[in-house]
Order: sequence, then structure tokens, then C-alpha cells
Amino acid sequence: MLNHVFVAIATAGIIFIIFHYAINYVTNRYLGIISELIKMNEVDGFDPVMLLRHLEPFLKRLGIRDFGYYLYYHNVEYVRRNVSQKKSITKFVHTAEYTVYIDIVPGFRYIESDFITKVLVEVIFLLLKADVNIQTTAAQKAFRKSVELQAFINHDVKNLIQFVNVLEFNLSQVDDDAGYRRFVRYMQKSLPGLKVRADKILSALNSTQPEMDTVPERLKPMIMAADAAGIYGVSIHTDTPADMEITARKRGLTVIIENIIKNFYDKSISERGIELFVDVSEEENAYVIRFRDNGSPIADCEKIFEPFFSGKVNGLGIGLFHCRNIAAGMGGRLTAENTDEGPVFILAVNK
Repeated sequence: MLNHVFVAIATAGIIFIIFHYAINYVTNRYLGIISELIKMNEVDGFDPVMLLRHLEPFLKRLGIRDFGYYLYYHNVEYVRRNVSQKKSITKFVHTAEYTVYIDIVPGFRYIESDFITKVLVEVIFLLLKADVNIQTTAAQKAFRKSVELQAFINHDVKNLIQFVNVLEFNLSQVDDDAGYRRFVRYMQKSLPGLKVRADKILSALNSTQPEMDTVPERLKPMIMAADAAGIYGVSIHTDTPADMEITARKRGLTVIIENIIKNFYDKSISERGIELFVDVSEEENAYVIRFRDNGSPIADCEKIFEPFFSGKVNGLGIGLFHCRNIAAGMGGRLTAENTDEGPVFILAVNK
């Protein structure tokens, strides 16, 4: 009798050990194959369509009877139907941007049935959902970048057209030798600025993102302002020495100065006789450039920096938004305020 008990205990122990090792074997095999699937997904660039196309051989190695899926995103459907009559385990999500559905029939072996199949369904579902979110987010970012780039190019082209209009106006005023000499001097001063604008547009067209300068250098902002003002025939009043230097990024500072002076020129067309005052000062932690005119006040000193908002009839509403972002990228800030002496744009560039 005692021997029978020992035999029963030994048998139970052997069965437990076999079962334990079988569970470990199956689990390790599943984890190894799932790890391969995850790695393949990474190699494919987290593309949900590629994941679905490569799914079948992995599931066959896992002993899955059959599977199906439905994926809808970017306005395209991807479908595989589960033709098995057996009970399946499913997972489903639907949003405004996409739909993900996965349907897997457990394997033939009992030890590999429901529980492990549920884990597998969760893994594949989460991979698909993550891939779709990654691709959707990337597409949205690319679209936003494309819209921004197009807007910036439109803005620069518009500036170029404005320059040509100014050139045409000045040419129409030439009626004697003195006027001709003035026009030649204007062209000598303006053509470098025209070349800079054309180069900016070509650079933007040949790049997926706006070119950025990252190394600050010693610059003379009053000379830069005078060069920009010369393009539009604008006079600047200042008490700041022309050779005063600040440390900033040249391309970013050039864009901001040109944009503010162009805005003054546009304003001076409807408000004849207004004047522009530009001054540079050095404060404890920043260089501050102030652009003030004695014309009408700014209607909303914060609204003008919002994208696609413009107080001008044909304005794109990009210039000042772009300039504020550039200033922030330079470690500075661009603001506007109304004073008793007139509206002021204030550019602070951190030292």
C-alpha cells in the first residue's frame, strides 16, 4: 500500500516537472517569436501595413489555426478574413483617424490555447495601434511643415513682388539726369537685398525645413537696419552709433529686422509722413532693439503675432509669427506695445 502511495507521488511529481518544463518551453518559444516580430516591426519603420504583410509566417510558427484583420487608415482599407469556424479571440478600436481589428483562432494544442493567444492578440493589437499612431502623427507633422513652408515661401515671394513694385515706382520717377543718378544709387543699394531674398526663396524650395543658423556672431544691427531700409527707400532716425555691435545669429536677426521695416513701409503708404526710429541698447542680460514709429497704434499687440492673422488687406499673417519664433529660437523674445510716442516693436536678444 505504501509503495502505491510513493509511486503515485513520484508520478505526480514527474507530471508536474514535465508540465512545468512544457510551460517554460512554450512560453520561451512564444516570447522568442514575439521578440522577432517586434524587431521586424522596428526594422520596417513601424509601418502597420508591412507588419500585417509579414504576420502570417510568425503566426504559423506559433501554431495559430487562422487569423484575420481589418485596418483602415489614410483612407485605405487592408483586410484579411478569418475563414476558420473555430472560436476566435478579437480586439478592436475605432477612432476618427483609423480603425484596427485583429482576430486570431487559438492553436491546436491545449497548452497553447486561450491564455497565450490572448497575450498574442494584445501584443499584435498594440503593435498595430502604435504603428498607426506613429504614422498618423508623422503624416500630420509633415502636412503642417508643408503648410508652414508654403506660407513662408508665399510670404517671401510677396516681399519680392513688393520690392519689384517699389523698383517700378522709383523708375517711373526718373525724368532727368539727377533722377537717373538717384535711381542708379538706389539700385546699387537695393540689389544685394534682392539677391538675399531670391537666395532665401531658392533655399526654402530646396529644403524640407527652413534653414537655420546656430552660431551667434558679432553683428552691427544699425548697419543691418540701414541696409534693409535702403531696399524700401525708408529713412531711419537713431541716436545709436552705426558701429555698435551685439552678439546674435545673423540670418535670424536679418529676417526680423527686414520684416519689421517692411511692415513700417507698408504702413507708411497709407499714413503719409510717419517716421521710423530705431535704437539699440545694452541691458544686463540682453541686447534690446526698439523699432518705433509715430503713426497709428497697434490694435492688438498680441494678436498680431498669431499665425495667419493680418491687419492688412492682402497680408498672409505669417511674418510676425515667423519672427517671434525666430526670436525664441535665438534665446530672445519679440514683443510689441503702444506708447505715448507711438507703437514700438521690441526685440530682446539674450547675451
